[in-house]
Amino acid sequence: MKDFKNFKSYKKTNKKSSNIKKFFTISILSGILILIVSYSIYKGFYFLKNFEEKKIKYIYVTGNNIINSNYLINSLKIDNNTKLSKQLQIEVYNKLRQNPFIAYANVAIIKPDTLYIYIKEKKPLCIIEFNNRQLLFAENGQYITDSIDTKKINTNKILHIKMSNLTPQINNKNTVLGLVKLYKKLDKLEKISYISMVGNKFDVFLENGIMVKANMENCDYDKSIERFKIIWPKLLPDIQKIESVSICYPDRIIIKWNTKEINSGR
Repeated sequence: MKDFKNFKSYKKTNKKSSNIKKFFTISILSGILILIVSYSIYKGFYFLKNFEEKKIKYIYVTGNNIINSNYLINSLKIDNNTKLSKQLQIEVYNKLRQNPFIAYANVAIIKPDTLYIYIKEKKPLCIIEFNNRQLLFAENGQYITDSIDTKKINTNKILHIKMSNLTPQINNKNTVLGLVKLYKKLDKLEKISYISMVGNKFDVFLENGIMVKANMENCDYDKSIERFKIIWPKLLPDIQKIESVSICYPDRIIIKWNTKEINSGR
């Protein structure tokens, strides 16, 4: 019986030793696995960070018709050495919104190396030229800027109106819209040399020497100019005798001759 008890004690000791070995083995393997996973996560974050901040290789600008793409990119002060990042995306957007020619902007990063810029320009209505200055107005009559560099901004497709003077009324959007409408309609009939603002009237000087007077307000330019077109061929032979033509009366046109004034009738 004594030998039997020793045998049982021996077996229990071996079993306990085996469990300890298993525990240490599992601990070591778990530690190695944790190290591998941690290293993989670190390398993953490192890769993503470097992937996100890769240097710009391409910059695409779309939506621009009057703003030169190279000028726009240069104004943002970014080049192929600039790293792509969320912060850069925000900075570019803020700079675009400060541009007086831009109404809307969107900036996106196309991984791995492309910055995509979409802009919606303030649609230009006209450029008013006065005293060696150029004032740009948007389609709603709002003033945009007088800082126009033809190397940066394409002005060829924008209507240019020469003015001999400007009054505070030019700050009124409706006045600007009326001026453009009057200019476009009269210029089709006879080329315009320049326009003056006198009181509440526009004095439009045609290239043939005739001055057309039109109210800034309360004048239906469509009807008035259509009426003017009807008598225009009859006036051409006597251009040298005409001082001015007033077109904004409700039912008639007033012709002021160099020597006398006559009423053209309805």
